[in-house]
Amino acid sequence: MKDQMAPVMSASKSEILDAAAVVFMDLGVDVASIDDIARHLGSTKGRIYHHFASKGVLLSEVCLRAADFTYRKVALVIDPDAAPDKNLRNMILAHVPEVLRTLPYHKVIRQTYPGINQKSTTQVERDLHQRIHAERDRYEGLFRAELRRGMTDGIFRQQNETIALHGMLLLVNAPVIWYTPRADEPEGFALEIARQTADMAVRALS
Repeated sequence: MKDQMAPVMSASKSEILDAAAVVFMDLGVDVASIDDIARHLGSTKGRIYHHFASKGVLLSEVCLRAADFTYRKVALVIDPDAAPDKNLRNMILAHVPEVLRTLPYHKVIRQTYPGINQKSTTQVERDLHQRIHAERDRYEGLFRAELRRGMTDGIFRQQNETIALHGMLLLVNAPVIWYTPRADEPEGFALEIARQTADMAVRALS
């Protein structure tokens, strides 16, 4: 599956999103403020408001960017001619390292999901939240398609598709909960996390 072109993001906007992800992760999305993010950047609030109309919009854009990071990596490795278990393994091998590379973004998603709609205050924010849910469903659809194909082909055992899908996604996203980068971690540790996670996921479905 080929990657899709997305609008080019300015360096300034990208830097703000990176900073916001770290601050939201460290302070919590309810506590962190635009002032905190500006301090982290060593910048003014005006610079942030130039790109994002409110804290809610900024938070939503952080979540959307997290979804874009993983979708782009995973969509590229899907081969329509490959066996579904091979595709699923390669998808997880793409997903996990990308999540760890962009960890602050995914820790923010964990804080906001599933109650993000409850914090919508403007139509712009509500529209962004609908996009977040649509992107989540689109991404889950990649995994659902391989799971369904595997059960149809007899590679995966027959089981409730929705339960199997969400159990698998819980497993592949578990490093967001427990992983913390360390200066002394072994070389290739992130890839080893991905490999073991892929092994566990495929075995659980077979």
